[in-house]
Amino acid sequence: MTTAADHKFRFRLDRRAQWLTITALAMIATGVGGLFYVSGGSYLPAWFSTVVVASLLLAALSIPRFMRVSPHSVEVHCLLELVKIPIREIRYVRFIEPGQMKFCLPIWGIYGIGGYYGYFFNLRERRICRVYASQWRNFVRIETVDGGQYVVSCDDPATFVERIEQFR
Repeated sequence: MTTAADHKFRFRLDRRAQWLTITALAMIATGVGGLFYVSGGSYLPAWFSTVVVASLLLAALSIPRFMRVSPHSVEVHCLLELVKIPIREIRYVRFIEPGQMKFCLPIWGIYGIGGYYGYFFNLRERRICRVYASQWRNFVRIETVDGGQYVVSCDDPATFVERIEQFR
């Protein structure tokens, strides 16, 4: 249930993520089709395509859809996952330049297919952070009092930070 104080921020894929998604899915389809063509009727293509489809579906469950800032928490709504960051546990909220994010590598996450999300390792800071981004710009870092780091992106990061600061 939303209140008048809640504010919703939608995720919109940038062109880079759209092209990466289309290219990756086309490459996977080509690989599976080629495997069916050269296999000569073995079980290997069916097994491989089942594993690939299951992996893609599992990854798709964590695609971020929108964020909501309320007086109590910052919520990242994914297709099946809901991440709540209580406002009282937020230490700071800062903007991040896209150049700083080039040192982040996905450990357990997706880079480009449906966005950028999951656990990423920051080589420069030697820390793990959770990324929920649909575009490779407009980044905002949220750090909690227990040291957890979340990096999100949205179309209007200034309003997003302003809403969080308003409730802190």
